[in-house]
Amino acid sequence: MLAAALLVFNFTPSVQSLRSLPEIIRMAEGQQTDISFLFPLGLQVEQESAVVRLSTDERLPGSVTLQGEEEGSAQLTLSLLGLPLKSMTVQVQPERVLYPGGQAVGIAMYTDGVFVVDCANVYLPDGGTINPAKEAGLKSGDSILRVDGEKIKNMQQLINAVKNSTAKTLRLSCQRDGKTFETRVTPVVDEEGVRRLGVWVRDSTAGIGTLSYIDPVEGKFGALGHAITDVDTLKLLSVREGEVYLSKIIDVKKGAKGEPGELHGVFAGGLPKICDIEQNTEFGVFGSTDQALVNPLYPQGLPVGGQGVVHTGQAQILTTIDDKGVQAFDCQILRITPQLSPSQRSMIVQVTDSALLNATGGIVQGMSGSPIIQDGYIVGAVTHVYVNDPTKGYGIFIDWMLDTQ
Repeated sequence: MLAAALLVFNFTPSVQSLRSLPEIIRMAEGQQTDISFLFPLGLQVEQESAVVRLSTDERLPGSVTLQGEEEGSAQLTLSLLGLPLKSMTVQVQPERVLYPGGQAVGIAMYTDGVFVVDCANVYLPDGGTINPAKEAGLKSGDSILRVDGEKIKNMQQLINAVKNSTAKTLRLSCQRDGKTFETRVTPVVDEEGVRRLGVWVRDSTAGIGTLSYIDPVEGKFGALGHAITDVDTLKLLSVREGEVYLSKIIDVKKGAKGEPGELHGVFAGGLPKICDIEQNTEFGVFGSTDQALVNPLYPQGLPVGGQGVVHTGQAQILTTIDDKGVQAFDCQILRITPQLSPSQRSMIVQVTDSALLNATGGIVQGMSGSPIIQDGYIVGAVTHVYVNDPTKGYGIFIDWMLDTQ
């Protein structure tokens, strides 16, 4: 009976509320954040550092307000009747101000080496087939970096290297899941008399997204909130170089249940380049810029709101859906997921703005990276749409994007 009682107690809302509290809380100097828990008895908070100041509202038992006092780290312990229940680390950093994005951007990216989309059979003059690349151990998602020591930058270089090679067997330097390996492959002559490896490859990609922020101090930018992946394999593409351009939205495909919408845009015709891509990661694309691209809605920039500042309730999405440029649209943060490690799905956001709902149906492809603003802070960016409910989508904490850049 005691074991059963302890098991039931472990799943009570009070215990679960403690478990949901993050182990690390990031704050800026002078910033406040509230932590709440559902225990019926008062909790004592032991402070081991003067980095943060604590205050408790007697009218709201189970609620503590933290205020960052000075840069540093503090260890907090929540205890009940002297029994430690939960430890948390509070990291206080200098206030960081970013220029929020919201601009529609065109992204052109060139892969590091050539990306293997798939292996393919080669049809031989005698009517048979063979797949040299597959026999050599190549797989979809690999990147071919070198052929016999020669750096490969695009598909044409690979074609020429295979065509002009006099060696019977080629030495390939490849990459898979971030690790480099070598293999040997013997090209074959197909029914048209052309030497082939038996692979479909890709060396570049392009698309429309949304700029998340520019850091005017470090000269860095972040966009998308998720990776650029190969359209066929959904594998993350390694980046050799790339550019981000301002884009012009020319059309909107409105989203509906089961059919995600999409922004259609162009970034040719002399539209300016604003950034160089250096990283393509699970949490967005990042790189350097010398452009102080100012958001017209917040020309002085906005302070960063860490994970501990974000709360459910009213917020805004900054995005571009037509020739009016960046606009602010109302939304609600429905749910927050306290996270100890980076994730693209930190919060659930629902669009409530009638203008955006009428124009797009909610969140559509191309809005990924749109910054989320709450209480005067930039707190995150839109990452994905709910396929079955385009009014809703996921957002990533701005912390995770800044940690990645």
